[in-house]
This record gives sequence, structure tokens and C-alpha cells, in this order.
Amino acid sequence: MADLTCTYVLSTPGGTITFNSGTLKDGTDKYWIQNITGLDSPSLRTPTDNVPYGDGGIVHNFWMGPRHVVLEGVLVTESIGFPSLGPECIQLQNEMEDALRLALESILRADGTLAWTPSGLGARSLTVRYEQGLDCVAIESFALKQFTFGLIAANPSF
Repeated sequence: MADLTCTYVLSTPGGTITFNSGTLKDGTDKYWIQNITGLDSPSLRTPTDNVPYGDGGIVHNFWMGPRHVVLEGVLVTESIGFPSLGPECIQLQNEMEDALRLALESILRADGTLAWTPSGLGARSLTVRYEQGLDCVAIESFALKQFTFGLIAANPSF
């Protein structure tokens, strides 16, 4: 279940990245998630066959497939003032992007864990690997850097 108000922690051999920690304008640099897809439902495997020599189909048992999770958000650099602009801002964004890239690349051939606790529910976690490449683009006149990347969980259950 995608809850954009809670904290998400991605633990990897290459480092731990915490998303949505603190509050906006609290003076800390943060990875802020703006959208998550893939937590509400895993992909579904729905095998069917056409009826041989007739109308209709044969519907077989359906199964859950792996869970594909895509996170979209922004790198917020508040430690130097917000909105922050200039070379200090770009340097901090580059360092944050590099830390995220290193963490993600460390789970290409090893497992990481994405953990969160949705409001009003119990703790959730998925064992994940890096599936969709990291894209980072400067926005808002370089005051923010937008990120997108994807993870895959072979076991779709929390």
C-alpha cells in the first residue's frame, strides 16, 4: 500500500537511504517521495487458452507475479536555505544523487530491503533488487532535482 506520508527506508549493501524523513522546511536535506506505483498490487499472471475448435476460452488458475515498485520524488537541499540555488545546492544534489546511485547499484546482484509503516497499519517490508534505472533531472531553476527509479520484489507479499 502506497502511503506518501510515512517514512520509507531502503537498506542496501551500498548504504541506507531514508525517504520522507522529517518535515519539509526543517532545514535538513532529504529524499522526498512524491509518487509510488506498484505497492497497491503486484503484477498478475493470468494464463488463458483459447478453446480448441470452439468459441470461448479456458481460464487457468491465476497467480501473483513479482511486485514492480517505482518511486518518484525530489532531492531537497534545505541545509543551505530553501529555496537553495547556486553551486552549493548543485554539489549537495550531486552528492545525494551519487549516494542513491551507489545504494541502488549495490542491489543489482544482491538483495536490499524496502521498509515502511503505513499510517494506522503494521510495518511492511519487501526484499528488493534494482530494476529500473535511476533518472535525475534538475527542476525549479536547479533548486530541486527530481528522481525516478524502479525496484522489483520477487516475493510479492509484504
